[in-house]
Amino acid sequence: MAKRLKSLVDTCTYTVYNFTRRGLFDAHKLIVATLLTFTVLQKDDLIPPKEMAMLLEAKKAASPPPITDELSNWLIDAQWAGLIALEEHTPFGGLVKDMEKKSELWEKWASNQLCERLHLPGEWQKSLTEFQKLLLMRAVRPDRITGALSVFVEKMMGTPYVNQDAFDAAQMFTETGPSTPIFFILFPGYSPSKDVEQLAHSMGKTSENGQLTIISMGQGQEPIAEGVLDKYTQTGGWVFLDNCHLMQGWIPVLERKLEIAAETAHKDFRCYFSAEPIAGAPFAKIVPESILQTCIKISNEPPSDMKSNMRRALNPFSQATLDRSTTEAKKVAHTAVLFALCFYHSLLLGRKKFGVGIGIGAGSGLGYCRGYSFNMGDLVNCTEVLYNYLEGNEEIPWEDLRYMFGEVFYGGHITDSMDRKLCITYLDVLVKPELLPGPNGEAPTCVLAPGFVAPPPTNYDSLKAYIETTLPAETPALYGLHSNAQLSLLTSEGEMLFSTVIEVGGGGGASGGGEGGGKEDFVRSAVEDMLERLPEEFNMIDMESRIVDKNPYVVCALQESIRMNGMISFIRRSLEELTLGLDGALNMSDAMEAVNQGILTNKVPPSWMLQMSTRVQEVFSLTAWFTYLCDMHAQLLEWTDGVIEDMPKSIWLPGMLNAKAFVTAVQQVYARANKLPLDVMKFMTEVTQMTSPEQIKERSEVGAYIHGLTLEGCRWDFQAGVLKDSIPKELRVLLPVIRVIPVNADDYNNKGYYMCPVYMNMQRANVYSAMISVFTLKTDENPDKWTLASVAILMQDELAV
Repeated sequence: MAKRLKSLVDTCTYTVYNFTRRGLFDAHKLIVATLLTFTVLQKDDLIPPKEMAMLLEAKKAASPPPITDELSNWLIDAQWAGLIALEEHTPFGGLVKDMEKKSELWEKWASNQLCERLHLPGEWQKSLTEFQKLLLMRAVRPDRITGALSVFVEKMMGTPYVNQDAFDAAQMFTETGPSTPIFFILFPGYSPSKDVEQLAHSMGKTSENGQLTIISMGQGQEPIAEGVLDKYTQTGGWVFLDNCHLMQGWIPVLERKLEIAAETAHKDFRCYFSAEPIAGAPFAKIVPESILQTCIKISNEPPSDMKSNMRRALNPFSQATLDRSTTEAKKVAHTAVLFALCFYHSLLLGRKKFGVGIGIGAGSGLGYCRGYSFNMGDLVNCTEVLYNYLEGNEEIPWEDLRYMFGEVFYGGHITDSMDRKLCITYLDVLVKPELLPGPNGEAPTCVLAPGFVAPPPTNYDSLKAYIETTLPAETPALYGLHSNAQLSLLTSEGEMLFSTVIEVGGGGGASGGGEGGGKEDFVRSAVEDMLERLPEEFNMIDMESRIVDKNPYVVCALQESIRMNGMISFIRRSLEELTLGLDGALNMSDAMEAVNQGILTNKVPPSWMLQMSTRVQEVFSLTAWFTYLCDMHAQLLEWTDGVIEDMPKSIWLPGMLNAKAFVTAVQQVYARANKLPLDVMKFMTEVTQMTSPEQIKERSEVGAYIHGLTLEGCRWDFQAGVLKDSIPKELRVLLPVIRVIPVNADDYNNKGYYMCPVYMNMQRANVYSAMISVFTLKTDENPDKWTLASVAILMQDELAV
């Protein structure tokens, strides 16, 4: 009986999981598999609650000791802080000392691209459980945690949970019925109509014999679709309604028709339909919940690598497209620029995988600051413009072509200024005269990507063959990014996975609490701790009474203090109200529930984030964010406690609620001193040799010193005083002290500088986070390199995330 029950449980578990997995995006399949595995193991008491909380929270030591010499060659500060916090757990006692003794073995293990599949050095392979190995992996190699989870799921649940068979329409049909519609999720480059049509023909159902109808939904198609549904409900037949997202107002009619079909339909009736997320509103509820609950969901996501994107980009064209050119020279130009356009289109699509600022809870904006719905229509329209411009001009209008492609067609989607600059820079690199053969027939010299030179523009078939034989392997370098971008991508995926697990599980730090009482005790303890640590509000009357010279710096300090008072007051009131709610003295409101849930999941409550107005760090955990808030108050207290006019020698810029106001104040002080109008003022930034503000002896005579900024996408070379490529595995580095120097617009010269955007956090352009300024950083290379690499300054400390 025990064996029989285990077999039934295993079969039911996999059947439900496989049914669910079939309708998931690829990015979400590991999340669901991980959730399922953790739930099963927790039910069997195979995961200690404390260890589960440690994995989800990934705590780092607040003040770790200096990293030892033996480990400094291959461990960065963030990994070291996580390792120190991990060693406090008994099973990991002595781990750091063992790493120091066997540094070479541990370095070899940690530097392996698939370290999650290797045995741990020494006795740790035997002494740690499979789950404890995940804790070590998240501390030392957070970029490989998704791979480690795949290995963990495979070991705990079985290989079928991580390896999925290719989509089989015939197998899918065996699960369908008259009352079970089939919903296909649409993706760029994938149309399910061919799969449905091929399956229907194999079963003797065609449009010729009246047993199959495929309708591309759009304006005026409603009566036709309703008539076919009514007919096939009575007589039997297959109907495929393509692009239902274009008919949102009609979908309730479809819902009612399917409800009737579920009760009265002919046994041979089948309804297939497809839809895709709305551009700009990916979470919009297009399909009614009742349909989603009864249908079979199919998510057959096509590959998104460069080679697949290039194949799809070239597919709409043919030799006839090129043969339209009226002269041989124009045909050569048409062929060359068409290939560059297809490569450009593929770059824009593939770059999304490296992170989009909006919509990723703990993600990175390395790919784009915001998400955009570039589509095949943009590419086709650009090729038509290309043909018209080539035919209408004797000389190739390179500048006009780049403008039309980058500013009008693809640029029409773009709303972020830095994303626009990125896309235009791509065109500057790709669409230029070097695409064409030399005057004596020499091969083109335009380098589209490292190791990938533009092909000889001969004919259409040669372009297709060039993709298959010459395109380099998929790496971040293809997109102009540093190899560390792959690490950033994998790390962000891991953070998103654990964030989802916390949300679904209802809490992080209290995940081991068991019943509601455990969670309530956890919240009470956290509230008491925050109320005790929350600083007092500033006495604004006393502060203003001590002001002698109300200069721009003093005004900035006053504004910051007023904002800080508002935040502290709001947070204190919400914590006190939550305490009364937990005591039963007040009814729990939605706002109180949100604060309660934020504490449970270690996320900043939305109402608290809104209090920051121009400054929100939602990528922080709640504990890190609260510490950050207290540090901000401490800087203001130091500034305003004595003589307010005596500004600190250096300002911790991330500690300002409105950092842009401080930069403006620097310009205002200079403008007043030199009797200049503010509208002719600009500023430049100079990276100093001082690594910490303690090295500053006195305030800057002109401008001001700032510190605490993080550089992402490259590093700063102290000796040369310029930007350089990042060190492998070093995603972000802390910049030295920077001097903000105000200058007259006439004296402003950015030659030899990279115009580096400064963002609130690594999401770069989230709804709560935007670019605050542009700093000038010296470079001895083409600034376009850093633009394509998405180099930016972030106002956050990586250890605090």
